[in-house]
Amino acid sequence: MKKNSLGILYFFIHFIIEITSFYIITTYTSSNLVWMLALLYDFLAFVPQGLFGYLKDRGVKLNFSLVGLFLSTLALILLYFKLNPIIVILVISIGNCLIHVEGAEETLRSSSGRMTPSALFVSGGSFGLITGKLLSKYNVNVLYIIIINLLMIIPLILTRKYKYLIDNKNLEKYNYANKSINYKVIIFYATIVVIIRSYMGYGIPTSWNKTVLQTIMLFCFMGTGKALGGILIDHIGIRKTAFISTLGSLPFLIFGNNLMFVSLIGIMFFSMTMAITLGLIVSVIKKYPGIAFGFTTLGLFLGTVPIFFYRVNSVFVNSIIVTTLTLVCVIILSVICRKEN
Repeated sequence: MKKNSLGILYFFIHFIIEITSFYIITTYTSSNLVWMLALLYDFLAFVPQGLFGYLKDRGVKLNFSLVGLFLSTLALILLYFKLNPIIVILVISIGNCLIHVEGAEETLRSSSGRMTPSALFVSGGSFGLITGKLLSKYNVNVLYIIIINLLMIIPLILTRKYKYLIDNKNLEKYNYANKSINYKVIIFYATIVVIIRSYMGYGIPTSWNKTVLQTIMLFCFMGTGKALGGILIDHIGIRKTAFISTLGSLPFLIFGNNLMFVSLIGIMFFSMTMAITLGLIVSVIKKYPGIAFGFTTLGLFLGTVPIFFYRVNSVFVNSIIVTTLTLVCVIILSVICRKEN
């Protein structure tokens, strides 16, 4: 448990910041500008992470998590006083971005080549996302959300206890990529897989998703899959995990359109690719874990952009798209992942 302690603490930190973020975003659902606000949030929360990650990689002595906590609290206060939505979204987006960067940096630098801590950290977002949406949907007073948000200070303080684990030498132990392939090619194709995963998160056929409980289960299985990806990599290797998460997910995704638990298994499997892509990229730019994480979040943003402008409503067409994109991921990962002995 001790070797995963930072990952567990950042799971809760990520969980809380996503509660705040999606409480705020969902509050604007009835606004005519909701699609623009959501797109602005996605851009500002995801795209600058590589830039802030680079600053962290270069040794900037600033606790991004504490700044992020301040900004997320400020965003809730601005929401309470009904300030301009664009200002609120701007503040919460940057706060969320900074907390992501700190979590990625610390979990990668402390894990000696293991992916479980980073996967635990990232998985907390799915649970926080649906929680924040529901709290807003049921009109929970923003003052209670401020209290929840401030609770983040507890795991943030506890992370200081594990500072001794953070060592740049740990980064040399990430060796998941095919060494015979140029690092730029690895980064490019790993990012393509992230884009596909992000897009498929919205495009997977789920006609069964009609109730609040079903939506909760959908996001819980997504979060569980993200964590399992890191755990499996550490136990059976990245290549086997890649095949399980992509090829293994395909029949569940295609035939689970009207079968909730079948679909959820496919969603959980495919969500494992998060840890795979992060592991691949950090393996080829070992000195820059912040930039590595930034490539994955850039991919997440690029994968969501098409959804803001066009959605495929045909289940049949969606199934063809899911099948094609999944097979593309299988081919890519089979080439760029290191072969285990």
